[in-house]
Amino acid sequence: METELLDGLGVVQKRALLAECQFRSFRTPRDILRQGEVIDGFYMVEHGQVEVTYIDRQGNSIIVHIAGPGEVLGEVEALSGKPCAASCKALADARLLYCTAAQLLKHVPAEVLVVNLASVLHDRLLRDNRQRSIDHFLTADQRICLYLLQFTTAAQPELRINQTDLAALAGCSRQTVNRKLNELRLRDVIEISRGRVRVLLRAPLERETHATGADAELS
Repeated sequence: METELLDGLGVVQKRALLAECQFRSFRTPRDILRQGEVIDGFYMVEHGQVEVTYIDRQGNSIIVHIAGPGEVLGEVEALSGKPCAASCKALADARLLYCTAAQLLKHVPAEVLVVNLASVLHDRLLRDNRQRSIDHFLTADQRICLYLLQFTTAAQPELRINQTDLAALAGCSRQTVNRKLNELRLRDVIEISRGRVRVLLRAPLERETHATGADAELS
């Protein structure tokens, strides 16, 4: 299990921690964390993706992130005792590692945990700042291309998301997403199936997002 939260641990320490944790596999999508609930454990993504959703006071729901391998979900809430800031849903075929706060504190020295947790939070701060830039300076077509890159990799090229959710994520209409995805499909840049987009060629998407100097830390 490779995750920034466990950086600096020796092999023996990491094995001891993982031996106490629970691996959980999901054949179909399933909610794993709910906004507002208090939890005592968190998840680390080994394989697949987890959809992170925020619900505002008016009941509007929006996807704010899609977590992939190596990312951690719920560790701040589990350690602080604060309620979950968002809801998380494991998507089909995801494999996650569940760890309690007590297990983490038992096996990870405090000085290592503080540095690693600060590094994880720094990455999220960069992501939030990048998101603000995307919302302000990129066109709808560029935002769609950027999210296709951001939530896939060369090793994991498939994104499980429907067009309605991708439109909400990109801040545009479903019709705009449908048009852009069909354009990319006809150019053999992507493949589309129900609830899924598979990236075949990353370079054309990167060229579109770089047209206005978009951040390229995506691969």
